[in-house]
Amino acid sequence: MSNEKVARFNKQHYVIGLKQTLKALNKDQVTSLIIAEDVEVHLMTRVLSQINQKNISISFFESKQALGKYVGINVNATVVALLK
Repeated sequence: MSNEKVARFNKQHYVIGLKQTLKALNKDQVTSLIIAEDVEVHLMTRVLSQINQKNISISFFESKQALGKYVGINVNATVVALLK
């Protein structure tokens, strides 16, 4: 992930996890997504189908464990949504 995105991430509100991300996508609150590279295909498909026609950027993080640790939780995180 680029330094610019990390700096932007630190200043924004966000939600962690698939369920919270899908809720935020349904409410049209998401500006960009960070997805772990080792996410199962069926989970990624659920997220990607929601953003099919929206202008939302996607970044990838090295692993679920690293993404969870990065956002300050002690469990794996599949996806993080940055909110408007």
